[in-house]
Amino acid sequence: MESYISQKLNGRFKPIVLLKTDEIPENVIGPKSGRGGCVMSFVAQTIAKRKITFYKRENARCGGIFPGFGWGDGFENEDAKDFQATFLSCGAESAKDKEDFLKKIENRPPNVKQMFSEGERIYADWQTAYENISSRPIYDDEKHVVFKPLEELSDGEIPESVIFTVNSFELMLLLQLDGSHRADSNYVMVPQASACQSLGCFVFEQNEKENPHMVLGPVDLSARKHMKHFIPLDYVTLALPWKLFLKLEEISKKSLFQSSLLSDLMD
Repeated sequence: MESYISQKLNGRFKPIVLLKTDEIPENVIGPKSGRGGCVMSFVAQTIAKRKITFYKRENARCGGIFPGFGWGDGFENEDAKDFQATFLSCGAESAKDKEDFLKKIENRPPNVKQMFSEGERIYADWQTAYENISSRPIYDDEKHVVFKPLEELSDGEIPESVIFTVNSFELMLLLQLDGSHRADSNYVMVPQASACQSLGCFVFEQNEKENPHMVLGPVDLSARKHMKHFIPLDYVTLALPWKLFLKLEEISKKSLFQSSLLSDLMD
């Protein structure tokens, strides 16, 4: 499928889609059986290299990816949830039991141990982290996740999420386009969450709404680290449900994209 919006943006990166499927296509890139790693390194390859990539539930190792792609909450027990809240805040400094937390990470590789010890600092404190991860939208199925370029979407395939990767000016154009069909002031959701969640579960949740919104990300530095070889740091992702994408595609044919003001700016 070709996107009229993408043609008019004429940006460095074209849109990609997230599909949930029971079958993995042939000749795709993904983690080896029994292994994991950050999914965003694969997503970045789809965005920049236009390669089809996949991720299975069995490959999930990161606590954020389980809710991100609708594979449950990812917690075996309350202790595991407590540990993640500690890590996502200020690490040992935020731990309810600092000695116990440090003991759990003492045998990790030095770089991993340091990361867990200081925490990702996505949240200011343990309580905020705990409350936030407790409110994530949770879905649970066994389907695999496939990322592919929008132009390779087959007839009959319905994506769960359409993902634009844009610079600040392109983002402004998409925001104006999305706001042009709304009587109320527009807003974009920016979840304080893992990058995969801003492409996955928060978009799944928006799809259930009568008037869905776009989801901006990623805010987590860990994802940026895995993406930076493919995606410059001054680019962001903007993900939206399929039904909103189709609506904007139609609206875009009589929109700011036909404006002489935009033509002058882009000349």
